[in-house]
Amino acid sequence: MTDNARSLPDVDRDMLDDFSAERRPEQSVVAVVAYDAVENAITRTAAAYWIALKRNRALPARAQLEPRDMRAILSNVVLLRVIDDGRDYQYRIAGEAFVWAYSAQFRGLFLSDVEAANPEHGERMRALYKHVRQTAAPIGLQGWIGRNLPQARFVYHETVLLPFGDDGARVDHILIASFFVPNPSV
Repeated sequence: MTDNARSLPDVDRDMLDDFSAERRPEQSVVAVVAYDAVENAITRTAAAYWIALKRNRALPARAQLEPRDMRAILSNVVLLRVIDDGRDYQYRIAGEAFVWAYSAQFRGLFLSDVEAANPEHGERMRALYKHVRQTAAPIGLQGWIGRNLPQARFVYHETVLLPFGDDGARVDHILIASFFVPNPSV
């Protein structure tokens, strides 16, 4: 077992066998799933928290987010602020699991900074954020990191993107929660 697996919370070491290199596809693949169909406890907890906050509104307000209410999943959370109706996005919170997964601290950075450093990844993130912002609807993702990326720190992830809007209609923040399965080869 690598130190990477030990450094992440909520990783069932026996489960890593299910994510061996032999099971990984050659190329990365991500599937969009209903946000309420996610399977991991971290992503389910985030989705349930979002539902509880929104109550009868279309969107919960950012002011309703309380870090102490998210203690169990805070290390697996990113909070984005939407800038100029999606011209850019600022990473307000970046939990430890994200810092580990991407080998970078991006709290305080903008998506445009990510795009400058890694255009392909930044483009994918912009498309996801734009979709959530424009639809004002949450989404779930489940994805394998392909064998063509052997140095990736994780081999599988499950993610939810949850929109927030102070006026209940226009998205001004996006809460992201992810579960990462460490790459046992790294």
